[in-house]
Amino acid sequence: MRKVDGELQNLTLVHVFDKSNQDSLYVIAVIDDVIFQLKRAMPELKSVNFRQDNAACYHSSATVIGDINNKVSLFTNTIIDILDKTIPVTTIRTHASDKPWMTAYIKKEIKARQKAYTTGNMTKYRQLADKIITLIKKAKAEFYSSKVKSKRKHDAAKWHRTISQLAGFEDDNLNNNLISDSTPDTVEILQNIFTKPWSKLPETIIPSLEDVVASSLRQENPPTPSIGQVKTALKQLNSKKATGSDGIPAWVLKRYCEELAPIVHDIICASIKECEYSTAYKHALVIPVPKVNPPRDIENDFRQTSILPQMAKVLEKLQLKLNLPSSRINDNQHAFTSKRSTVSALTNISQNWFNVTDNTHSAKNGVHALFIDFRKAFDLVDHGILLRKLAEMYVTKAFWLWTRSFLEDRRQQVKLAGTLSSVKPCPAGVPQGSVMSHALFNIHINDIENSIPDGLSINICKYADDCTQDEVVSQSSSSHMQEALEAVQEWSNRNKMTINSKKTKDMWICFNTAIPAPEPLVIGNEVVERVNSHKLLGVWHQNNLKWNCHVKNIVKKANKRMFSLRECRRANLPPEVGITCYESKIRPVLEYAAPIWGGLPQYLIDEIESIQNRCIKILGTSRCNFEMLEQRRAHLTV
Repeated sequence: MRKVDGELQNLTLVHVFDKSNQDSLYVIAVIDDVIFQLKRAMPELKSVNFRQDNAACYHSSATVIGDINNKVSLFTNTIIDILDKTIPVTTIRTHASDKPWMTAYIKKEIKARQKAYTTGNMTKYRQLADKIITLIKKAKAEFYSSKVKSKRKHDAAKWHRTISQLAGFEDDNLNNNLISDSTPDTVEILQNIFTKPWSKLPETIIPSLEDVVASSLRQENPPTPSIGQVKTALKQLNSKKATGSDGIPAWVLKRYCEELAPIVHDIICASIKECEYSTAYKHALVIPVPKVNPPRDIENDFRQTSILPQMAKVLEKLQLKLNLPSSRINDNQHAFTSKRSTVSALTNISQNWFNVTDNTHSAKNGVHALFIDFRKAFDLVDHGILLRKLAEMYVTKAFWLWTRSFLEDRRQQVKLAGTLSSVKPCPAGVPQGSVMSHALFNIHINDIENSIPDGLSINICKYADDCTQDEVVSQSSSSHMQEALEAVQEWSNRNKMTINSKKTKDMWICFNTAIPAPEPLVIGNEVVERVNSHKLLGVWHQNNLKWNCHVKNIVKKANKRMFSLRECRRANLPPEVGITCYESKIRPVLEYAAPIWGGLPQYLIDEIESIQNRCIKILGTSRCNFEMLEQRRAHLTV
């Protein structure tokens, strides 16, 4: 709203795109690096005048009728119309396997080399092979100096991505086999795989206001954001994020936040006041992400990630900011909560194990740990149950109704290499990729510990859907973990979730031979596998509380990545490229969650330190330029 001649008027797209008869939106396409810049200035290449009747149409429909779907539709159509006129979509043909430094001449020589090999001319083959190696080295060096080096200052993100490609970290061919077969049949198969968990679900009963406890909902006007808050949310958008089904890129909203903030504010306030989530924002584009490289089994080797409209993210972020303080998430949840992380969760879990099994205790106790895995946890959240739990969080009536609208009638469509599947409904679950999904899932799983009887003394630590339970077992007591597991199983049945018995594991940690190991745990008719080591939130834990297994795995992973440093040397890239690759791709592997496992014996310290020494040797630099990893871990642990 703004005041004009003493009267309040709604701010609409009229005020952004129709300030005067001469106002135009111009586009300048900067060919280098395919950077597009929109500006209100004298045109150099192309200009587009906005017709006054288009703006008047938005004004009359969006402000007089006031329907949220109308507002969103008109806003989206206007932005898309501008983009179509100023930056039309162009289709180009590319080869996914081509590296950015590849030239036509190198391709020609590679083709000649292969021909020499197939004809048996090995002398010519070896000559061409040596020549191609030299050409590739030269091409990489020239590509870096001419195209990449200058970006380090003005586009650091692109510089990092490019040097990762030069070093061989980013495998552009990850999905090549699948993308080359991205026919309608392929995307339809993926759509059926992703929606299969919903095929056997019982019908969800969405509660009405009368179905929930009225006293649980606060009866007050819904809080709305200011234009300044909307502008800040637009500024904080990541312009590199993928565009959702509405077709509005994040960079448009971010770059023109000053002009668009009043209009976006009008849309957001309408959504909040009407307690209605726009239908257009419920359409998710699902991108198949490989779990392994390369993917071999289309049934099991892909997970889905939802790409949602950027406007939806702005709306959800502001709604959570205005309403989240009223929710009550338990302290044992470490995911998607302020000042919590995987490290805080691991500290909470492992420190207790060390304390109760420590030799300094008068009587060493044992620890029985259980690692529970839920099958398709985010996808199987029942909307009706979730809404009842949300009502118990003492949120406002308006926010509860708005969340109900957010969950209802969602749909998804698989997208792969430009090919789209059919659209299917999402009768359950919270969309992974949505800002709201994490908060809603935390609410859904928040009461799992309430199902366990207090007398069992079971500790529970959660990180999203990763649920770890442990109990202290003394010489005079026995394990009650089976009872706790049965209680969680009952909770799962009530909440229409499923425990994955094959991925659920338990571990017995004890250094007192007088305490017998507990009986194997059972889920239904299946025995839970007891393990001596288990990977929890990226850190390997052993039942002897040593870190040999974890060190072995991180050293193995770091060794695999070391080839990239050799690629940097072979390509004659500047030393700072190799150093950056080491500091951003290899060293983090050796330091993740170091406060948990940092207290190592000398032989393990030396094993980790040897990785850095080998990297320094490959880089051809001095050890004086790098702090010892042991010292860095000490700083991280303080």
